[in-house]
Amino acid sequence: MSWSHSAVVAEAYDIAQPLGKSVGDVEYYTDALSDVSGRVLEPACGTGRVLIRLSEAGHTVDGMDHSPDMLDICRRHCRARNLNPDLFVADMSTFVRPETYAAVILPRGSIRNMPGREETLRALRCFRESLAPGGLLMLDVTIPLFVTAQLPLLEHWTRDDVVYTCETLVIDYNPVLDRTVRYARYMKWVDGELVATELHRFYLQHWNIEGFSQILVEAGFVDVRVAADFTGEPPCRGSRYWNFSARRP
Repeated sequence: MSWSHSAVVAEAYDIAQPLGKSVGDVEYYTDALSDVSGRVLEPACGTGRVLIRLSEAGHTVDGMDHSPDMLDICRRHCRARNLNPDLFVADMSTFVRPETYAAVILPRGSIRNMPGREETLRALRCFRESLAPGGLLMLDVTIPLFVTAQLPLLEHWTRDDVVYTCETLVIDYNPVLDRTVRYARYMKWVDGELVATELHRFYLQHWNIEGFSQILVEAGFVDVRVAADFTGEPPCRGSRYWNFSARRP
């Protein structure tokens, strides 16, 4: 279960979250950064779904991820579009480039995959240190679901004659930490034969609006704001995404 070996999950992710797919987030981040002229950092950039759109809009975007296989696919997409962003493997809870970036963005709720509150706080502090004074942090948090909610036991995606499947199993919920741990087994099939498989452990930290606002303040951010569903409107009971923004003093 090492992200240094993540070819199958990266290939499946590239199909499940292809370039051009959006739940409103791609347009939201592009519009929000339209007045930002400095460098942008996207931790957990994956295969480039948001990074490439921002790059094509004229931004200089650096992308990092803990999966080298995700970044390999991102590079391939970038080369096909004559883009050459700085892409590198790093851990968001330790990576810092002091006062380098005008903005740091983290779409698709990726901050929830940190192993716990302390790791989340360290990552947020790294983001703050990497931002120039007055720099903008933007991220979204998917709303927490009941832990007992049914998960899809088997997901699948196809590309040409290749089928990818993913079986997900919740193995633990810690009510003290308010964190779920899951195993996800990704499998690659060709002509009905299993040719590769990977088992990965995923953490899912559950946040509410007050708790995440507080940890942003604890990390040293100011002007914390929250909207919902990439609309700019206030959160409501039926919201699916909470969109946080904050600034480095």
